Amino acid sequence: MSHDSLPHGDEKPWYRHPYLWLAMLLPASAVVAGLVTLYIAIVNADSPVVDEWYKEGRGINRSMEQEQLAARLGIGLELSQVGAGIQARLLSRTAIPLPETITVTLRHPTLAERDVTIELFQLDNHHYRADGTLPVDGRRKVTVTAAGGHWRLYQTVMTGDGDLQLGHVPAT
Repeated sequence: MSHDSLPHGDEKPWYRHPYLWLAMLLPASAVVAGLVTLYIAIVNADSPVVDEWYKEGRGINRSMEQEQLAARLGIGLELSQVGAGIQARLLSRTAIPLPETITVTLRHPTLAERDVTIELFQLDNHHYRADGTLPVDGRRKVTVTAAGGHWRLYQTVMTGDGDLQLGHVPAT
C-alpha cells in the first residue's frame, strides 16, 4: 500500500479528538474526587477523647482501689446548679477528713471539647462551691477526686436537670 491511497482529510492533531478528552476525563475526575475526600478527612478528623490513654489504662488498678475505698466509706456527692455557681454537699457513712478542694470531671463520651472540669472549694462542713455551670447535654462519665487522691468516685450519669447525685447518697 502506498501513501497515496490513505485519506488525507482526517489528519487532526491529537488534542482535537473529542473521544480522547472523554477517556482522560474519567481518571482525572477520580483523582480530583480522591484529593477532595482526603482534604475533608484531614480537616474533620476526630480527636481522641483522652490523649494519655496509655497512662490512664495503667492506672486502672490504682483507681479501682480508690473507688472501692469510696464505696467502703460510703462517700457520696450531691451537685446542684444554683444561679451562676455550682454547690456540692459531700456525704459519708463514716467520719472522714474533709478535703479543702474536690475536683469533678464530666467527660463527654465522644467529644473532648465538651469535657468540663470543676474545682470545688470548701465553704463549711460538708459544703463546697465553684463558679460555672453544669452541662445539660446528656450522658457524661463523671470522676470525683479529693485533694490528696485517697478516694475516687466514678459514675456514668445523665445530665439535664441541674442536679447530680454521685456515689452513696442517702435519701433525705
